[in-house]
Amino acid sequence: MSKNNSVSGGSLKQFRGAHGPAIANILTFEVEDRFHVDYPELEQVDIKSRIIPLLLRLLDILDQQKANATFFVLGWVARKFPEVVTLIDARGHEVASHGFSHADSRTMPKAQFETELWRSKALLEETLRKPVHGFKAAAPYLGRNHLHYYKIIAEAGYLYDCSFLPENSRMESKKPFLVSTDSGKAIWAIPQTTRRQMGVMIRIGENMRVLPGWFGLSSIERLNDAGFAAMVNMKLWELDYHHPRSTGKKVFRYSEFGNLNLAEEKLRRILEYFKFTSCLETMKSIENQKALKP
Repeated sequence: MSKNNSVSGGSLKQFRGAHGPAIANILTFEVEDRFHVDYPELEQVDIKSRIIPLLLRLLDILDQQKANATFFVLGWVARKFPEVVTLIDARGHEVASHGFSHADSRTMPKAQFETELWRSKALLEETLRKPVHGFKAAAPYLGRNHLHYYKIIAEAGYLYDCSFLPENSRMESKKPFLVSTDSGKAIWAIPQTTRRQMGVMIRIGENMRVLPGWFGLSSIERLNDAGFAAMVNMKLWELDYHHPRSTGKKVFRYSEFGNLNLAEEKLRRILEYFKFTSCLETMKSIENQKALKP
């Protein structure tokens, strides 16, 4: 196996992770099928889903490694499979919202974005019988041109959002920060984890599957050594090595199929070497630290 595709790319003794200071990193998953990405406005309910067997396997992996996580559940999934929502909660993980459809939040009309926020939150809370605190947009990210969205997210009753991507060094943040709105409400933004390499910003947390394994491990260790937590996110379908090729798309797309055979191995490796928790537990820790300050 070549270094570019290897999980370790060398001796793993260099990664202290769980053997060094136990910084709690953030682990999140997007609960969706691959077809939601290709057909974001999908409303059909008769398409065969692969979510349940993948979820069961993933929950077992997390149990084995004693890791806690946040699961951003697409509203479409929660409506069709409410047992997915209750199962995640029963296994001790946080359920959060991924919107309702998989449409790009950045191009949605304001009214649609607002409707999806409320609809998905209400559906999840009706199933769980308790509040849902987190949101992550189905778009790749929300950037500086989308900061007005945070007013809508805050007014929908969310405590935090995981969609923010710093687009330049001036906006870059390595820890959660409060976004104030003109309505008087504030919401925590947990920024996507990035690393600058030769002047290029790389989305470490969102691309663990496609990046060389050694690069992902060293990036987390580098952040932890500096006293910051990394946020690692995977889509559930990334753990499905045999997920079907999208209809009508014949070409190989690295973003969809690259390193699928290594996705589970990479996940297991980072869980072995680093401590992970949910977004909500991270928020509670921050609030507790604020309360202790004089």
